[in-house]
Amino acid sequence: MTIWIVTTGNSDVILKNDKSWGSLYDEIRYDLECTEFASPLPVDPKDKSAGYTIPARVLGLVYEKQPDYYKSDLNFPLLDTYYQYFEDNNIKPERIIILLTDQTKIFKQDQIIYEKCPYWQDTCTLKPLLEWYLKDKFKSQPEFLEIIPINANKGIDNWNETLSLVEEAFCKLDYNSLKPVYVSHQAGTPAISSAVQFVSLGRFQKVKFLVSNEYFDENYDKKSKSEAIESSNYWRGMQIQKAQQLITSGFPGAALKILENITGIEKAAITELENIVDFFNLHSPLTDSSQDFAIPQATQRIVDALDLIGFFFNQRNYLQGITLLAAAQETFLKVAILSQVAMINETVIVNGSSQKVSDLLEWIPRGLFLKQSLTHQSIDDKKVILQKLKFPVERFRFNTDKDFDVTNKNFALIAWLNNIDKTFVKWPLLLWYCDSHRNTEDDLRNQLIHNLRGVEDREVIDYLLGYKNHQANDVMSAYVNYVKQPFLNAINYFNLGYKREKLNKKLQEIAESLI
Repeated sequence: MTIWIVTTGNSDVILKNDKSWGSLYDEIRYDLECTEFASPLPVDPKDKSAGYTIPARVLGLVYEKQPDYYKSDLNFPLLDTYYQYFEDNNIKPERIIILLTDQTKIFKQDQIIYEKCPYWQDTCTLKPLLEWYLKDKFKSQPEFLEIIPINANKGIDNWNETLSLVEEAFCKLDYNSLKPVYVSHQAGTPAISSAVQFVSLGRFQKVKFLVSNEYFDENYDKKSKSEAIESSNYWRGMQIQKAQQLITSGFPGAALKILENITGIEKAAITELENIVDFFNLHSPLTDSSQDFAIPQATQRIVDALDLIGFFFNQRNYLQGITLLAAAQETFLKVAILSQVAMINETVIVNGSSQKVSDLLEWIPRGLFLKQSLTHQSIDDKKVILQKLKFPVERFRFNTDKDFDVTNKNFALIAWLNNIDKTFVKWPLLLWYCDSHRNTEDDLRNQLIHNLRGVEDREVIDYLLGYKNHQANDVMSAYVNYVKQPFLNAINYFNLGYKREKLNKKLQEIAESLI
């Protein structure tokens, strides 16, 4: 069963001429709350043969009981165009559903006394006229759905209210989902047109949009012709828009999933999107994994992470931001230490050969430690190596080989870096995070990760400031001023190279490349 759904607007029924209008209008004039509709307005002031318009509610009230005048006085220009399409393509709609509007419930008496009130643009009174036309043309009894807003100050030009009303109206439709549905949504307010288009795409499987296009013939006369647009074109556009919003909002992986079944998108745009998905996962597919612990690659990941953290905090995605920040700080300590000890030229004798002490330190997946090849060296020998590496040996006890794992503890890493260079500026969160005596109840990372807790803005701000007294009152300013900027300053101080690219700008460019 083919269904045709049609929206109606204020100009869908017009007067062919104004010959009968005066006498017919006078019959009901004083029954109207407003009596200012005496003169029909020409559709084209230069061409009276184009017809005349009257507010839809008034036109319907005047002609509803005058069927003898329908054929001689009324014209249905948009419906005529649609009818011609069905005739030319030998299509007979088995159900015709007309959407009408009625805003009676939202306008008061002191509002509808004015001719400009939207109340007079309602199409509900056109029902008998439209019924006559459709029966005459299609030999079919039409069905009617009324869009009736009930909330004051939210008429049919309100996008959210109208979308809900159209959804409610469509829910009342009983239809075969396997049958084609034609939708003509051009008439009426933009809010209704968009709502009908949107709801149709989500509700019907086989939907085509029947639209009217104006053109000029060889005599330069303006005419109209209808065409059916496959819903896939609309659906594709809507999916791309959805993907673009996800990208700029920081969810490129979700956008990539949406675009899997979208054809016609340039391969270069998809590649860029895949790259930004890798970026959000701090993954470099073109880099050998063995380079993950190299100083340049690790430094770049730190800087990328700082941008991502800001992105997450700005979205109030605090769990991701705090977790990533903890990892970035720990990675920074290792990278900074490695970059500095690499410049130490001192040597020691190991297994009878001279080796640079900087070569005896390794960063492996479980942390920063003396190399495994030193396992059989004495505790004193390993302490000497650490001293030459400028590790503050005197501050820690080394009674067993296990004690040397302290090189990977945060409190030892900050002490080590400080022993190498006491002048580098630390930020409050770094000092607090590396304090072995800190109050663990305040550690948001542990609370969030190990207890799956929620978090409030003020808690995040206190955390970012290392629980020092502060005047910060929003998360982003606390992060940028007291963490990110001093963090970057420290990276620059130790001459750790990296590249910067504005993340928001990059996301916008990728979103715009999807066409």
